[in-house]
Amino acid sequence: MKLYALITVLAATVLTAAGSRAQGYVPDATTLDKKVMFGYQGWFGTPGDGSGNGAWKHWFRNNQPDSAHATFDYWPDMREYPADVQEATNMVYANGQQAKLFSAYKYATVGLHFKWMKEHALDGVFAQRFVTEIRGENGRKHFNQVVRNIKQASEKYERVYCIMYDISGAGPRWKEIIMRDWQYLVDSLQITKGKSYLHHKGKPLLAIWGLGFDHTAFATAQATDSLLQWFHSGKYAATIMGGLNNTWMQQPEPWRSVFNKLDVISPWAVGRFKDAAGADKFCNTSVIPDKTYCDQQHIDYMPVIWPGFSWYNLRNGRSPFNQIPRNGGNFFWHQSYNVIKAGAHMVYIAMYDEVDEGTAMFKVAPVAAQKPAHAQFVSLDQDGLQLPSDWYLQLAGATSNIVRGKAANSPNIPTSLKK
Repeated sequence: MKLYALITVLAATVLTAAGSRAQGYVPDATTLDKKVMFGYQGWFGTPGDGSGNGAWKHWFRNNQPDSAHATFDYWPDMREYPADVQEATNMVYANGQQAKLFSAYKYATVGLHFKWMKEHALDGVFAQRFVTEIRGENGRKHFNQVVRNIKQASEKYERVYCIMYDISGAGPRWKEIIMRDWQYLVDSLQITKGKSYLHHKGKPLLAIWGLGFDHTAFATAQATDSLLQWFHSGKYAATIMGGLNNTWMQQPEPWRSVFNKLDVISPWAVGRFKDAAGADKFCNTSVIPDKTYCDQQHIDYMPVIWPGFSWYNLRNGRSPFNQIPRNGGNFFWHQSYNVIKAGAHMVYIAMYDEVDEGTAMFKVAPVAAQKPAHAQFVSLDQDGLQLPSDWYLQLAGATSNIVRGKAANSPNIPTSLKK
C-alpha cells in the first residue's frame, strides 16, 4: 500500500509539472508562424444575457428551448460554467436536473473558454465576425461585446486572437461593411493596440473567409482586389489571410491574380471527405499542391483540419445524425498528421465552439448521461469510446506541440494523452 501511494504521488507530481509547463507557454503575438488557431464563432446568446436580443441565439429556432427546436448537435459540457452565464432550457437531464446553456455575450463564458486554452497550451482564435450579423444593430451589439470579451480574456490568459470576417450571405455591400467595421474596431475598440492581437509580417492579421465561393458571387474578383489594395496601405493596413474554397487553384483569371496578392491562403476542408481514405486523397490532391504553389508564390499556407461533422438538428432532421463520425479523435489526428507531414507550419482548426455543425473542439458532454434525456444530441461516447470532455483540446495541444517542433509527428494519437 505504501509503495502504491508513493507511485501515485510521484505520478501526480509528474502530471502537475507537465501541466505547469504547458500553462507556462505564452504564444508570440508577432507571428502566425508555428501557430495552431481555432475558429471561434462566439454567436451564442440567451434571452436573459443582457444583450437585449431576447433570443436563444444559435441554439433554438422559433425561440423554443426544447429538443424539437434545437439547431445544434453537440451538447456542451456545462459543469464548469459560472451560474450567472447559464440559462435554463425546457429540457432536463436523466437525473431530473434542468439543462442549461451559455451566452457568449457574457464575459465569464469567453473567459472560461480562454482559460481552457491556457490550460492546454493552445495559441488562440480567429474571432468570427459575420457580415450578415454585424450589418444590423442587434447583431453588431452582440459581436462587439464578444470582441471585448475576447480581448479581455486573451490578455488575461495570454492567448492571441485576430478578426475573421465571414462574408457568407453578405450581399453587394460586403466590402463597405468590412471597411467601416474594421475602422471601428481599430479606432474605437483599439483591438490592434492590445498585447494579445495577433500580428504577422509586421502588421495586424485579418482574415476574410468566403472569397471566390459560388455562394459569395457578389464578392467579385475586382471588388476583392480593390479591398486588398485598401488593406495593404494606409492607417488601417493589415496582413490579409483569405479563406478560400478548396477548388481555388482551378479558378480562372482574374481570380488567380487576386489570390496571389493574399498574404496567407487557407482553403476550406470541412465536409470535403468523410474518412481516413478521403483525408489521404484530399491531402494528395489539395493540400500538397496548394502548399507547393503557395511556396512558389511566397504566400503562407494554412490548411484546415476538423474533428467530424453533424448538423442533424440544424437541418431539422434532413441530414444523418453523427454524419461524419469522429472515431474517437482518429479522424482529426489523421488530418493533423497529413498536413504537418506535407510541410504545414501553421494550422487552422475548425472550430472551437461550433456545436451547430458538430465541429466543436472545446469541452462537450463526454457521456450520454450529461446531455438532455429524450433528445438528439451527440456526446463523446457516441462512437463507443469513453473519452474525457477535454479530449479534443488535448488533441489540439498535441498538434500544437508538433507544429512548434516540440514533438515528432506521428500517424497515431500520442499515448501520453489522458483518457
